[in-house]
Parts: sequence; structure tokens; C-alpha cells
Amino acid sequence: MPVNASTRLSACVIARNEERTLERCLKSLAFADEIVVIDAGSHDRTVEIARRFTSKVIVHAWQGFARQRNVGLENCGGEWVFFLDADEEASAELGQRLKKIAFGNAAAHPNCYSIKRDEFFLGRQLRYGPGNPSFQWRFFKRNGVRFEGEVHEFPRFEGPIGLIADAAIAHWPSLGIDRFLVKLNHYTTLEALDRFAQGQRTTLFHATGTFFTTFLKNGIRYGGLWNGKEGFVLTLLESFSRVVRHLKLWVFWQVHEGRLKIDLGMRLPQPGSATPPAKAELERPVWKSE
Repeated sequence: MPVNASTRLSACVIARNEERTLERCLKSLAFADEIVVIDAGSHDRTVEIARRFTSKVIVHAWQGFARQRNVGLENCGGEWVFFLDADEEASAELGQRLKKIAFGNAAAHPNCYSIKRDEFFLGRQLRYGPGNPSFQWRFFKRNGVRFEGEVHEFPRFEGPIGLIADAAIAHWPSLGIDRFLVKLNHYTTLEALDRFAQGQRTTLFHATGTFFTTFLKNGIRYGGLWNGKEGFVLTLLESFSRVVRHLKLWVFWQVHEGRLKIDLGMRLPQPGSATPPAKAELERPVWKSE
């Protein structure tokens, strides 16, 4: 889609069965010139809710995060695109900051901005632990980025990264154990597939030990236990998540090598067929903050 001269800032949301959180997300995007929702075939009220906020609701069968985001880019008309997940919301301060960039001189800005994200669990903001402070690559010049990656998507763009640390995205203010487990099941499958495609292996002994090493690393080394009782519960769940990822990877290899005769409900990739993003893609210089 060509850039629309009257649309400087597009906001794009990738969604599937997000009726619990989508309204809050879309309300927070009122600052954008347009909102585009890419729905992956929801069975709940996601599409109905989205159409209350925008006429640009595109239903596109799930083909992976990278493809969904690229479909979003193709349907946005703004020079700048802000990606927000359905379980997030943008602060008013962030909206003003993004508008200032979008309506400024584009040549004076990098192709990508990394934005601070505040993490929550059981209603408590997490100040410590792995990933805190959290920064996400979310704001792009539309013609300067494409997403790649079969399992984990990452943006491909030229140049350094801008940094927005004085305004934030709020991630899952109401995240609880039930929704964490739903996400855990989804993402551990993706992560295990990613590692299987790269040819990585694991053992049951390693899977067992990783619970304790992850608990010590996340809880003590990274300070997750300093988040109080909520941090303790989250550290337990994170440690369990790591075990589940290893167990799924172990099962994939057992099936691939014929030791287990079960239907996974999916076709496994060829081991060694994928490589992770180059380190240079993930460690870019940071543009001098405004």
C-alpha cells in the first residue's frame, strides 16, 4: 500500500481470540491516524470488538508471526508503523512521543525505535527479574523494515536503533496464572520447534536440571524474587516453562527418529534447516536519544 499523505502514523495489532484484552489495547491507540488489526481467524468476539475502533480489520489465516506482521505493514498507509500486541496498551505519554517523531523530519530519525515495556504479573509491576528493564523493537518507518523468521520473528532494517525510555508500553496488567499457562504452552512449542529446526538436542536429565538452574538464575541472579510473592510465583512458572520447552524438544527428536509413534498434529521441520538471526542483527548501535 502506498503511503497516504494524510496518514503519518499507523498502529497495527496482530490478534487471535483476544476479546479479554483487545478493547483496552485499541483504546490506547487513539493517537494514531489509523488502526489496522490483522486477525488470524478468531473464534470469539475479537473481530467484533476490533470493528468498533477501525474499519481496517483484515482476516488472514495464521502463517507465523513474521508473515502476520508483514501483512500488517502491507495494509498500513502511514509513513510510520507502531506495532502493539493485543495484551498490551500504550501510555498517553508514549502516544505523544510517537506522534512527535512521526510528524517530524523522517530523515532525522532511524528506521526503528526500541520502546520501554513495563511488565506486570498478578497486578504487580515487576521491577526486577530477567528482561527488566524490557525494551521492544516496535516503531518503524514502514518502507524501511521487513519481518523474517519461521518461528521467532525479527525485524530486518538498516542502521542503528532509536531508544524511547521515558514513555512505555504496559504489558499484561492483568496477567494471571491461567493466561500465563496458555501462553506458556504456545511459546514453548514455538521455542522447541525453533531449536529443533536448528538441530539442537536435549536430554531428560537436562530437562530436569533446568528447573533448578532457571529458578536460581531468574530468581537470584536476575533478582526476580525481589518482586515479592508475585515474583516467587512467576519464577516458579518460568522455571516450569523451561522444563516444558526441553521436554517438547526431546519429544520432537524421539518422533523424528522413530522412537515414539505419536501424532504431533504438525509436520516437523528438517533439523538443521534453520539458523538463528545473526548476532549483528540483534546487537545494533543505539541512536542518540532525543
